[in-house]
Amino acid sequence: MSRGKFIVVTGPSAAGKTTIVEKLLEQRLPSAVKLITTTTRTPRPGEVDGRDYHFLSREEFERRRDAGEFLEWAENYGRFYGSSGVELDKLLARHPLVLAILDVKGAAAVKSARPETLTVFVDVGSFDEVRRRLEARPGITPEDLAARLKTAHRERQLAATFDRVVINRDGRLAATLKRLEDLLRPYILEFGMK
Repeated sequence: MSRGKFIVVTGPSAAGKTTIVEKLLEQRLPSAVKLITTTTRTPRPGEVDGRDYHFLSREEFERRRDAGEFLEWAENYGRFYGSSGVELDKLLARHPLVLAILDVKGAAAVKSARPETLTVFVDVGSFDEVRRRLEARPGITPEDLAARLKTAHRERQLAATFDRVVINRDGRLAATLKRLEDLLRPYILEFGMK
């Protein structure tokens, strides 16, 4: 039986990773699915368990982590986040492509655990564009902006360590989606789907 391909989309804050994956799934790659991340944080208004995240208690997350369920996990601001290898394997058995949106550290951890994973680094072309996109986010504080810019600078230096780099410039989302669709379509055909 054919097995799907795992694609991890990563990159700095404000690169457009979430938008790109959502649009690919909705408009261009209907046979692909998204790996839902697991977290211990409380759902935000409008978030649905199993659609936005798998929401777990801290104790349940730690139990699953200790049992080796997660391909990668991290603690950010006192909350755990992780990607379930168990869920991934179930999805790969049924779908030609499974996409995940992970931070740069998570993407590197997954690549180390599963070298067959295709990692795609999404960048924006210039650091000034990163700054403009972050400044445009509602409610961003000067401290948060400074921290995110520092992290983005460090992450952009790692771009060449990933399998592919795709530039997502302002106003060029359709071109970015086309490049990614062209990159991923052969995996769908290999799986035996159109």
